[in-house]
Amino acid sequence: MSFADKVVLITGAGSGIGRGIALHFSKLSAKLSLIDINSENISNVAQECENISKMKAFTVTTDLGDIKNTKYVVDCTKKAYGKIDVLINCAGISGSGGVTSDVLMENLDKVININLLSHIALTNYASDALIESKGCVINISSIFGTSCIQNGIPYAVAKAGMIHFTKCAALELSEKGVRVNSISPGPVSTNILMNNGMSKEISDKFWQNMANQVPLKELVRAEKIAEVAALIASDRGSTITGCDYIIDSGMSLKRFTL
Repeated sequence: MSFADKVVLITGAGSGIGRGIALHFSKLSAKLSLIDINSENISNVAQECENISKMKAFTVTTDLGDIKNTKYVVDCTKKAYGKIDVLINCAGISGSGGVTSDVLMENLDKVININLLSHIALTNYASDALIESKGCVINISSIFGTSCIQNGIPYAVAKAGMIHFTKCAALELSEKGVRVNSISPGPVSTNILMNNGMSKEISDKFWQNMANQVPLKELVRAEKIAEVAALIASDRGSTITGCDYIIDSGMSLKRFTL
């Protein structure tokens, strides 16, 4: 499998799943446009990718929570490479809040902007380029887009919206030769909790607890998400559109003891 001469735009590429996807596509010789809010992180990941592929990665440091920046990202990528073949919407933040929470509306606004609206905007602004290249979009959602999470309405609602947006966009863009799919990871140990203010010690305990609870007794690794993304984006996935791939070590399975 090779992505030589293919331009892959990845948001949230500075850490976690986005970093794993960037590194994997660099192994497949893709031309990368890497987007993140953290300049140091994205610079480090770009260097890692360049060490692998021997090609310079294009980077943009910006806050996708400000929707106008999404058009800037697309325009810069097209200016740098002349086209976009694959758009991978991975940028995201966590955000707590239940129905009765005092912080629900504040967190909902932040999370919806980054985890949902920015991805819709990026797909909208990149659509002409994707239609021209007969490309594809991969949205990184979550198993919490289809299952409930305690005190996590902002995150769950945004991810649910991402899955439904995937299906709506897939139906519309199929007529133009563009495929749209989503991946819904389960427990992947990333910095998302620490980025939201949690200490490393508590974050590590959280992820270990998650690993102990899932049927396969191990967390999903970012590179596994990347491998599925590459398969979907490749010619091997040419008839796949409107699908949501759950990769969760069995977390979404319900276990009942009789």
